[in-house]
Parts: sequence; C-alpha cells; structure tokens
Amino acid sequence: MACVKPDGSLTALGRQVLTALDGHTVQDAVLSLQLPVYRVRSLARALEELNLVKADEQVYQLTSEGQAKLVQSAG
Repeated sequence: MACVKPDGSLTALGRQVLTALDGHTVQDAVLSLQLPVYRVRSLARALEELNLVKADEQVYQLTSEGQAKLVQSAG
C-alpha cells in the first residue's frame, strides 16, 4: 500500500496525505499536495480502511490511531 510500509509505519506520502486531510476535504488536500484527485481519494480510502482517518460530511479527521501514527513517524 502506498501510504504504509510493510512494517506498519507511514510512508512519506502517507504522512503528507494524513496531515493534509486532517480537518479538510479531499479537494482541499488535492490543492495542498498538488496531486491528482483520484490519487488523493484512493489514499484517503486506504487511510480510512486502516482507521487512521474518518470522514464526516466529506471532512476528514484523524482518529486516535492516525494521531499515534503521525507521532511515531515524526520520531
């Protein structure tokens, strides 16, 4: 998966997308990341399946697991 390494840690792209989605829509993240919309949607779905983000009315929020992954990846 493009956002998580085999060891379960975030890839650089996964970290960028997770950060860009927090409190934003996919379209906001597309503008911020300068990536195609299909790519950001795909990554957002993958992050949601991993329970790292949750969408509410198209606005994504980090879950506690997502926050923990970001902290881990910063270290």
